[in-house]
Amino acid sequence: MKILAVDDDEFILELLSATLTAIGYTELTTATNAPEAMEIIAHEAVPFDCMLFDIQMPRMDGIQLCEHVRQQTGYRQTPILMLTAMSERKYVDRAFSAGATDYISKPFDILELQSRLGMAERLSAETEVTIEAARSLDALTEQLTSEPEIRLDRPMNLIDIPSFLEFNAFQNYIHLMTGTSYYTSSVLAMKVENVDEIFAKCSVQEFIFAITDIAEAISDNIPKGESFFSYGGSGVFYCVFNRLKDQMPSDLQYLVESTLFDMGLVYGSGEPLEVFMLQGDITNPGVFAGAGNLKVLEQALASLNQKEEIRVSMN
Repeated sequence: MKILAVDDDEFILELLSATLTAIGYTELTTATNAPEAMEIIAHEAVPFDCMLFDIQMPRMDGIQLCEHVRQQTGYRQTPILMLTAMSERKYVDRAFSAGATDYISKPFDILELQSRLGMAERLSAETEVTIEAARSLDALTEQLTSEPEIRLDRPMNLIDIPSFLEFNAFQNYIHLMTGTSYYTSSVLAMKVENVDEIFAKCSVQEFIFAITDIAEAISDNIPKGESFFSYGGSGVFYCVFNRLKDQMPSDLQYLVESTLFDMGLVYGSGEPLEVFMLQGDITNPGVFAGAGNLKVLEQALASLNQKEEIRVSMN
């Protein structure tokens, strides 16, 4: 995996280089500031597969660099890990809002670094199909014939949607929350009830477009600020927000449906594409679960499944 690491501390870069080499990552390019990194990226013939940015740097910090990189067409989905000693929520929120995939605290642990890079490597491989879908439907169709990758139950990375995080980044965001920032956050799960029908009637590219449209409708109706959402597959979206600062609409599912209706979605055949949403109850992290525990996502999904079972039994 080809990696770019940016840190104004040359000792950290030397340590990082030795550590990465020890765990099998030998293709490492380093830069000591953001402008230097931007110059390297602009002239690199083969794109980087993963990037590590320090936050505190002179002239342009790592979060600003992350924003710049995300504006480059070839790097919109490249894993970006923030390597920093800063763990306050405001920096974490800024980093993920700018497009960061993960967050590693200094001084870093070699096993944690290995795990995070392994996750980044898998993410890079998994999102390749989505990139190809955007480039060429014919190329994607040919690829799916030999090695199916787009499945109904798989998460999907969507580009240029405010507050949206790729699912691994979304899980990382929750996992990295500590103390008050974790316990004042709430999670809500929503599902496209007729996702099976939509998936069956759509081509691969049409399904990606449909999920993207639904995500845009969710983005338009959730509070802006300390709120993020993601797509976990099988038509399920998860939202996390700071309940002390943001009020999630109680009728979010109807607001999303209304927005989608106004979009006038259609299948490739011209038939209207109707979307029916169902939302679970707002779930708060348990005090005894431990900060950063992902069980809150399971609880939000369980609430959604219970609502779905009740809906089915009533029908």
